[in-house]
Amino acid sequence: MKMMTMACVAGLALPVSAFAQVGAVRALGMAVALPPPPEPAANPTTEAKRVLGKMLFWDEILSSDNTMACATCHMPESGGGDPRKSRHFGPDGIPGNADDRFGSPGVHLSTAGGDYTPDPMFGYGKQVTGRAAPPAIMAAYFQQLFWDGRASEVFHDPVSGALLIDDFGALESQSVGPPVSLVEMAHAGRNFADVVQRLDGAYPLQYATQMTPDLAAALAGNPTYNDLFGAAFGTTTIKAGDVAKAIAAYERTLVPDQTPWDAFDAGDTNALTPDEIRGANAFDASACNFCHTPPTFTDGFFSNIGVRPVAEDSGRFAVTGSVFDRGTFKTPSLRNAGLRPSFMHNGQFETLQQ
Repeated sequence: MKMMTMACVAGLALPVSAFAQVGAVRALGMAVALPPPPEPAANPTTEAKRVLGKMLFWDEILSSDNTMACATCHMPESGGGDPRKSRHFGPDGIPGNADDRFGSPGVHLSTAGGDYTPDPMFGYGKQVTGRAAPPAIMAAYFQQLFWDGRASEVFHDPVSGALLIDDFGALESQSVGPPVSLVEMAHAGRNFADVVQRLDGAYPLQYATQMTPDLAAALAGNPTYNDLFGAAFGTTTIKAGDVAKAIAAYERTLVPDQTPWDAFDAGDTNALTPDEIRGANAFDASACNFCHTPPTFTDGFFSNIGVRPVAEDSGRFAVTGSVFDRGTFKTPSLRNAGLRPSFMHNGQFETLQQ
């Protein structure tokens, strides 16, 4: 990782200046605002790129059967997670017992020709992911994404394998996974070249019935995806790496920094109720604060807190092979936690009280 202008503290990538100030202002009782997320030098955010990424994030064309978009499993009103709670039968394949997980319904298992084929667990029904969907909101602050961190900050072109980003590229790495996942968005044999081919010559959000003003303005002239890639990247030839860069640029704008906690921390003593202040003080004095550290409310590490036996899901161990990572999962940010429909990597809890 490049370390001259940015630093990794507790697994999070943030500007050096921000971390140099955090300890001092905390000691003085001053506010620590959520800093802007870092972005790779190889993918600076622009408005044209952000709007294109937003279209791609919300467009079902990224799936092989036009039924799934990134936003299908990452809904803003659910804190960036998935409000649909579907049962995965767990390692034993038997529904209704302790090893069941609750994930996101994806696509029907299908052949390269688009014909449905029975799945051993779900038959002809929609498949379900083996883990709950982690929030897309706040994802820009992590250097490794997915619950097990398999999407790293080093991003390679999913078609050519060429190195495109050597730091802070976890969002780009993560974005190319679901469109080729047999469970989430793809038919058998699909690769990212197929994804690019579907976008070539296509019109964005063809079946959308509601548009935010920024999308409506960008689509006013009925452009194709090629036109929009031309505006964002200077060429109408759609490249796999640019698809990822656009989606990542949009996700870097999903920053929930206008919460009552932020206002209170900035000096508005009326932003929190007395009960909320007591809860904040209890939180600060608890072990929760050790891993869910303000202002990001996460340490960016991977931990095993005993949610379920390691044999059910080895977590980050499957990525690193290190025995110290057996059963560890990424510490999620607590920002927007009150909006989320489920908690933990297996979605087993439905309320904060649980």
